[in-house]
Amino acid sequence: LARRSHVRSMAASDAPIALKERASPEIWKEEKGLGEESHASAFGKQSTFARTEEDSPRPCYLRFIDEIWGKRFFLYFLVISIAVAAAYPDAGRRGGPLKPKITVSWVAVILIFFITGLKLKTQELTKAAAYWNLNIYVLCFTYIFIPGTVYILTLLLRLTAYNKDIIDGIVVMSCLPTTISMCVILTKTAEGNEGAAVFNATVSNFIGIFLTPALLLLLLGESGSVSLTDIILKLCVRVIVPVAGGQLMRYTLPCIVPCVTRNGKNLKRFSEILLLYIVYATFCNTFYVGVDAQPEEFAILLGILIPLYLVYCSVCFSTAKLQCLRYERTDVVAVLFCSTQKTVALGIPLITAIYEESDNAGILSIPVLIYHPMQLIIGSLLVPWLTTWKLEGELDEEKGASVDEVKR
Repeated sequence: LARRSHVRSMAASDAPIALKERASPEIWKEEKGLGEESHASAFGKQSTFARTEEDSPRPCYLRFIDEIWGKRFFLYFLVISIAVAAAYPDAGRRGGPLKPKITVSWVAVILIFFITGLKLKTQELTKAAAYWNLNIYVLCFTYIFIPGTVYILTLLLRLTAYNKDIIDGIVVMSCLPTTISMCVILTKTAEGNEGAAVFNATVSNFIGIFLTPALLLLLLGESGSVSLTDIILKLCVRVIVPVAGGQLMRYTLPCIVPCVTRNGKNLKRFSEILLLYIVYATFCNTFYVGVDAQPEEFAILLGILIPLYLVYCSVCFSTAKLQCLRYERTDVVAVLFCSTQKTVALGIPLITAIYEESDNAGILSIPVLIYHPMQLIIGSLLVPWLTTWKLEGELDEEKGASVDEVKR
């Protein structure tokens, strides 16, 4: 009897705790954690010491390495690459000791597109059919609206004394596909439709391998200082064949797919290093021959690109909200980031492959090199506002649903 009464008293004392845990599990976990901490502090300071040792700040030099080698790796080393090319252009110039005719035009470009083909999950393109309405909008905005409006703008700029090579570079930038990963990251951060962003980034970059050169021929023609035959040969050998080779290896050797997936970040970093080498060699030749552009012309270019990107964001956001399209707010977020951004990862290799013989290849790549960090900064600033706008829509839907239930 004494044992039974003891068990009953223990159950009675534990009952409020069980009810408390069911009612608010998050608060219960916090209080339970506090209890465990006080218990640990009562019986010794070993756990507290270990916790403070783990939470202690890292050394300054390690934080500096993490910052340089982290997410902003490409931006930091992009500036360093251009600065080194300006200081010592002889190394990477055409005919220089680094042999850019071979190491850049063939080795680096082919490796970048081979890695692209190796990582490209073409079997997932069939899933994009679920977002066909959204995909059509993004592709039309990326490859029709932006190149068309930029071409009209450049026609007006050609009437002025502005640098013709920079104008051609703006046209080249407008014909590029969307970013490969940045649009997905920003969409996910803003709580948008991440799946639609992934599919659109894949579809846009896959189509861009073929569509971007065709648009450049249509809008620039012979003014790009290259012929149709040279473009077709270079694209077949240096772009299409490596991409097809990467896809062929992916399907003929399925055992490498897990390895590619596991080392995705390393492959991305390797592609970025190759891309930086292309930028370095391109600007070495540009600085060696002589930059036919004034500093104020780059300031004018920045003054053109920032308003242009803001206009594209405004047009895309306002049109994607139209009721006839029937997009949810998460879809609008994905459309905004996928439609307005331009990739530098495929842009620079394409410019190098097409305009290899041109001495102005560095000038042609400047607009996309400016556009790349600009869209990242503005997109990051838009994320909090888009997140709030999306949450407001969800609250409005919940209020509408509750009102309908009350009416019923």
